[in-house]
Amino acid sequence: MKTLLTSLCLCIFSLIVNAQDTLKLSDFEILNNTSWEGKLTYKDYQSGELRSVEATTQIKIEGDKIVYNLQYTYEPHKNDKSSVKIKKNGTYYGNEKVISNTIENGTRTFVTSYEGKDNGKKATMYITRKFNNTTYKVTKEVQFKNSNQRFVRNTYEFTKL
Repeated sequence: MKTLLTSLCLCIFSLIVNAQDTLKLSDFEILNNTSWEGKLTYKDYQSGELRSVEATTQIKIEGDKIVYNLQYTYEPHKNDKSSVKIKKNGTYYGNEKVISNTIENGTRTFVTSYEGKDNGKKATMYITRKFNNTTYKVTKEVQFKNSNQRFVRNTYEFTKL
């Protein structure tokens, strides 16, 4: 009986912990059919300095996808339209593994990671997305292999129109 109770408690704890680390399409309902203006700030590969460019974006949910339409005010040739599906029972946001998903005071924050290259070097990328009724922010951090430190590669900051 003691073993059964312990096993049951572990299962419940596991479900609670995993529930916090998954996403649902409904988590994005607050962003559906919205338009935003703001900027992209990025660390320039050549100089290492921060640069900013004005940007706008529209976000909507189409079926089982979140669709992003991003425009750069003064660099329209870099505009991008993309879509993301929540996969593997909410543990992946597209091809990015969901690390955490929380909501506090009406602001949802979720963090994802993926392996790739940054400036030609192998790295782990960490993406933090925070949004509520009025603001939307995406921060990309890079951690090179064999390093314990991360640095911010870029940040999108938007205000709802």
